Amino acid sequence: MKTGRLERWLPWILSASAIFALFYQLGGAALFEPDEGRNAEKAREILLLGDWVTPHENFHPVLDKPIFFYWLIALSYKLFGVSEWAARLPSALAALGCVALVYFFARAHWGKAQALWSGLILLTCVEFFLLARVVIFDMALTFFLTLALCAFYQASHCDGVNRRRMLCLLMYGALGIATLIKGLIGVVIPGLVIFCYLSLTQQWSMLRRLNLAAGALIFLVIVLPWYLEVGSRHEGYLRYYFWDEHFGRFASDEFERTRPWYYFILVGLVGFLPWTLLWPFAIYGIRPRACDDKTLFLLLWAGLPWLFFSASKSKLPHYILPIFPALAMLTASWLVSLFHQSAQRAQAVLSLTWIAHGSVVLYFLTGYWQPAILPKAIVPGVLGMPRLLWIYGVLILILPLLLSIGKISRHLQGQPRRYLAQAITMILFIVFTAHAMIAASSARSARALSDIAQSLITAATQVVFYDTYRSGVGFYLRSEKPIWVITHNKKKRNFLGNYYALDGRAEPDTRWGKALFDFDEFGDRWRSTKQPLLILLKARNRPGLEDQLGAATKLLASIDDYILVTKQ
Repeated sequence: MKTGRLERWLPWILSASAIFALFYQLGGAALFEPDEGRNAEKAREILLLGDWVTPHENFHPVLDKPIFFYWLIALSYKLFGVSEWAARLPSALAALGCVALVYFFARAHWGKAQALWSGLILLTCVEFFLLARVVIFDMALTFFLTLALCAFYQASHCDGVNRRRMLCLLMYGALGIATLIKGLIGVVIPGLVIFCYLSLTQQWSMLRRLNLAAGALIFLVIVLPWYLEVGSRHEGYLRYYFWDEHFGRFASDEFERTRPWYYFILVGLVGFLPWTLLWPFAIYGIRPRACDDKTLFLLLWAGLPWLFFSASKSKLPHYILPIFPALAMLTASWLVSLFHQSAQRAQAVLSLTWIAHGSVVLYFLTGYWQPAILPKAIVPGVLGMPRLLWIYGVLILILPLLLSIGKISRHLQGQPRRYLAQAITMILFIVFTAHAMIAASSARSARALSDIAQSLITAATQVVFYDTYRSGVGFYLRSEKPIWVITHNKKKRNFLGNYYALDGRAEPDTRWGKALFDFDEFGDRWRSTKQPLLILLKARNRPGLEDQLGAATKLLASIDDYILVTKQ
């Protein structure tokens, strides 16, 4: 295909690649414990309980997060039925939206080549791709933060009054929804970026053009109804949520998520692979243009949230996902400039991404024959990979070598052809990764345990978790009543959430009565209840259960570390 014709097709190739990458085998993996099982089940219980205000888990109110993300999943269930695929659909659509926003933003302010590379880089960095395929808040949050920041920058450089007004309304709407997804972080992070950008560029007069009064009204109309309604139903919720959940998480280690100050350096280096390998060259390339307005905006977008979360006492890997769109555009801008300077140097640098992919596949292939070199957590997944997956792996190893052969390499000279070759190898690796997730999920999911339990349940059976909890069991059993959870008093916080634990509030009951017991309370229930009990527990805890109850149990089934028992 001639270069000019190929160049016209590249946006369509990126679109097709994004759709394929994000939706290929989206429902193939079982729900990973604990986050996916928990979030998918909370959304399912919205439909069961008809309560669109208070999130519930195992039919107990759990108030650690706002409800908007659960609304998205519940709507997906309404449209497509309850399944892993439907639960993950909002995250995949949000990721697709991020790729589209990055493409159009980069095209408007740099050009078509930068836009194409920005989209491909974002789509294929490891953390973005993985989080696009799991039931977690952060991809939806990243989409709305990206929308808000892109809309702000466009509005601040727009001369048309009507268009600027629409962009401002879009920005305020995105900020409102982001706040409904994950709280104040949805307005603090973009607000920090915008404030520092206006400060460094001395453009405070721009505030008069941003329709602040109308924007504040739009933001409050979106945010206030839910917060006020949930606050009226649960006394003290607003103080707890805005103080403990935000300032408490940021300033104290009470939430047991403390990491060293350099934690997000490591997360960024690993999460942005394979494109991290280009950063040493990219940093050097960005330096001469550091005062460029749009580059400054992206540097603030990437750097300030990273600094903010690094200063926090509470750290999890997905917290810095919102900086990835900016990192993708910065890396793409430098890469295109390198192509203009020397196509051969650009191709040599891009070959580092192929080396990274090949190294990962080679590691897994070696681990298949020598499992001792693998972390124990992933050994079952690697050993369970189907033959087709290893075929993909061999192709990933061979294809870059073929593309590096002299005659083929010369044929691929020129940015459009190199982009196509890069996209093909990246998508092939994504297919490998998607199947690896499916293989790994069997050891990290409650699906197999639930399948065994389902075959033992009758209409009268009460399912019980003893000194353990698997959040996805309710989802897979399609439970219509609570599962009893037996645990230590101190561990109830892990289940109920901090709203009940921090201020010593009374434990909530469900519509079916009490479903959360300590060990002594369960002993009383065991002796008094007439209904059959199916108890799920770890095998090592069976002697403790029988000692506590003073009675033997009957073993019904076992899987991995878990057993299912009932009364003798």
